[in-house]
Amino acid sequence: MTHYVGFDIGGTSVKYGLVNEAGEILEKGSFVTTPDDGELMIANMAKQVKTYQEKQDILSVGVSVPGIVRKDGYMVTAGAITAFFDINLKEVCEAAFQLPVVVQNDANCAAIAEQWIGNAQGVSDYIVIALGTAVGCGIIINDAVYQGAHGAAGEIGWTMQQPLDYSQDLEAGSWNFTSGVVLGLYNRYQQATGKEVTDARVILDLVRKGDAQASKVMDRYYEDVAKGLLNLVCAFDPEVILLGGGISTNDEFLGHLSERIDKIKQHHKSLNHLTGVTVADIKPCLLRNDAGLIGAVYQAKQIIA
Repeated sequence: MTHYVGFDIGGTSVKYGLVNEAGEILEKGSFVTTPDDGELMIANMAKQVKTYQEKQDILSVGVSVPGIVRKDGYMVTAGAITAFFDINLKEVCEAAFQLPVVVQNDANCAAIAEQWIGNAQGVSDYIVIALGTAVGCGIIINDAVYQGAHGAAGEIGWTMQQPLDYSQDLEAGSWNFTSGVVLGLYNRYQQATGKEVTDARVILDLVRKGDAQASKVMDRYYEDVAKGLLNLVCAFDPEVILLGGGISTNDEFLGHLSERIDKIKQHHKSLNHLTGVTVADIKPCLLRNDAGLIGAVYQAKQIIA
C-alpha cells in the first residue's frame, strides 16, 4: 500500500500524519505554530517527513493552509500565518522535503476530504465551514472546488456582519471576528470578563452553571454563526453544509446552534417557505479535526496518479 504525508497548518498548531491510499491516518501528531517564523515551521515539517520516510516509502506530501492559495502553490494570504504571505509555499516545501507537494486552502481540503470518505459522499453541491481561529469556507459546486476568478472564493470570513464604522478597520466587524472561535467567541468572552479562555468547553460549562456573562457571550455567538450559515443557504442553495473545527465536535454546541437556525428561519418569511432546506442539512463533518489533513493527502495522491 502506498503512503503519503499530510500537514494541516492552523493558527495555533500544525497537525501532521502518515496516511495511506485509503485515507486512513496511521500515525499523527502536532507541533506549535510559529506564525511569524516560517523557516522554523518548514524545518519542523521537514523533520516529520524524514521521520516517516524512515518507516515507509512516501510518494508525495499534501499541505492544508489558511488563506488564498493559487493553483501553483503561491500564497496570496495565509490567515494568521504572516510568515507565509506572498511566497510560493509549494516550491519552498518541495525544496525542503525533496518530494512532490500540493498546497491547498484548508477549508477546501476539508471539503474534498468529506466527499472522499466523509459526510459528503455522493453529494455534488455542498459547503464546508471551518470554525477555527477565524472562519474558513470550502465551496463544492458540481463535484469541483469553486475557487473563483483569482483563487479567492470562499473567504466568507471577510463578509461584513456588523454596522459599518468607518473610523476603524471594517474587517473588525466581519464574520471572522463574530464567528471565529478565537477571534470571535474567545475574544468576546475576554472583553466581557477580563478573563482569558482557550477552550470553548470552559464557556459552555459556565453557561450550564448559569453564569450570566458566559451565557450572553454564547447566545451572541450562536446568533452570529446561525446568521452566517443561513446567508450561505440563501446564496448557494447547497444540499448540505458541514461544520468543521474543534467546536463542531461538541454535541451541545450543535444542538443549540440548530435551535437558533430554526428560530431564525421561522421568523424569516421567505426562508420559512422554502422546502428542502431544513436544519438537518447543517451537520458536522464526519472527519472532524482530521478533515484538512486527509483532504490535503487526497490531492497529493492526484499529482502522483
